[in-house]
Amino acid sequence: MLRLNFFREGYYLPLLSAFLLILSFPRWNMGFLAWFSLLPLFFYCQQKKASWKHCFFGGALAGLLFFAYLFAYMSLSVNFLLPPFYGYLLVMIAALYSSFFLALFAVGFSWFLKKGTPLFLSCGVPSLWVLLEKLRSAGLLGHTGGFLGYSQADYSFILQNIALYGYWGLAFMMVLFQVIIFLAWQKAGRKLILPTTLFLLLFLCGSILPPLFPAEEREQPLRLALFQGNIPQEEILDDAMAVRNFTRYVELAEKASSQNSRPDLMVWPETVLSTNVISRYPEAKDKLARLAQKTGAAIFFGAMHTEKITGKVYNSILLQVPGQKSWETTRYDKIRLVPLAEYFPLSAFLNSLLNLNVSLGTYTPGQKTPVFSLDGSTFGGIVCFESYFPRPALGLARKGAEHIFVLTNNAWFLNSIGLDQHARAAAFRAVETGLGVTQAANTGYTISFDYRGKEILRMPLQQEGFSILETTFPRRLTLYRLWGDYFLFVCLFFLLFSAGLTFKKAFRI
Repeated sequence: MLRLNFFREGYYLPLLSAFLLILSFPRWNMGFLAWFSLLPLFFYCQQKKASWKHCFFGGALAGLLFFAYLFAYMSLSVNFLLPPFYGYLLVMIAALYSSFFLALFAVGFSWFLKKGTPLFLSCGVPSLWVLLEKLRSAGLLGHTGGFLGYSQADYSFILQNIALYGYWGLAFMMVLFQVIIFLAWQKAGRKLILPTTLFLLLFLCGSILPPLFPAEEREQPLRLALFQGNIPQEEILDDAMAVRNFTRYVELAEKASSQNSRPDLMVWPETVLSTNVISRYPEAKDKLARLAQKTGAAIFFGAMHTEKITGKVYNSILLQVPGQKSWETTRYDKIRLVPLAEYFPLSAFLNSLLNLNVSLGTYTPGQKTPVFSLDGSTFGGIVCFESYFPRPALGLARKGAEHIFVLTNNAWFLNSIGLDQHARAAAFRAVETGLGVTQAANTGYTISFDYRGKEILRMPLQQEGFSILETTFPRRLTLYRLWGDYFLFVCLFFLLFSAGLTFKKAFRI
């Protein structure tokens, strides 16, 4: 009887959608399947007796399975501090939260299908998807992991659409394409002309126009040295090893300078320098200055920075320039903090309750997006989790940055799919801003993308070393850099227009 109900109620269809979504993302990376992944859920919601509760359950079922797989790596970071139970709990909370939005989408699709026309379905459903993804990325638990368009990171030609519309346009087109296929299956006939025309117009403009945007680059190339210390997270969490960890990066920098023609800029990952290093090794600042002077290279590095007056702690990026004693002239403080880790409501109470060695909620969010200057060029930096989001990278591009660096410590996630997900996000920031984006990671992936989202460098995962990248900082203007998230307003208009007319038609107002 259970098996009969399973097939009669069509529960296998949401599971099939979840399976296709899983295959579209790391480690499988079969991104082309994402263009068909929602179709089984559409057919599930189409069933004659499908109530809103039925659709909500189907969407939640698909979302729970997909996001539980995609977010499983998060438990690894918690396991460094707490028993495994808490890691599993975090994954379930994140999966349940994200699946709620897929459940709402399924309900909305069913409503448009029952009450609306093919045109309203074609405009309203993709818009609903985009706005729900935007809503899911906001707030305390906001995250972009599992965004449908992120499955397309390997397809540079498709990514060019982002330069014109931002990420949101790509997600809109992917859902619109599936709605068109669904309607074709329903033999909608001539009613498909307008939706198909809209899709072709958006896709062709997004693929053809970006290469025509103005592009520029430096006359003389800069030599970048990217460092990957491969320090295990257990050693990073051990205060007694803080100085040794810092020294490892110093030694790697000296090695890079002696074996190669001197780099212009050396890039280290997140929080290589911390309060623990400075308290145990007061000469660290002077050693950094001497290293820059000796090698003739500026050092761009992540640091746990504590303000002397306020005592506030920031996850920062600093630049040590040869000949300068202080590296605090320009400082970027991480704006988008990791929820439930770097930022946590009632953090003092929680730390006391759990009796942790490493305090949660330590950091204060930054407020500004300054750019750094070197040899006539400007560049910016963001920290770890921030590369999942269009901002603050957009702010750096608008302030004249010619290249963006992502400094991260991904040792928390060992060799899980979390590393792949994070690295791929940098490609989207590159295409959006029209700038090259380079990620320097403690254990990997240290990786670089050009402004088209094409990978140009990748260091092996979990290997100590450095890599030299010679670049002229090629870049191009993008419509997204000029207009930002304008496509969200397009989607809001489409949704309100389609929902309003569907409501009017349903109740014959």
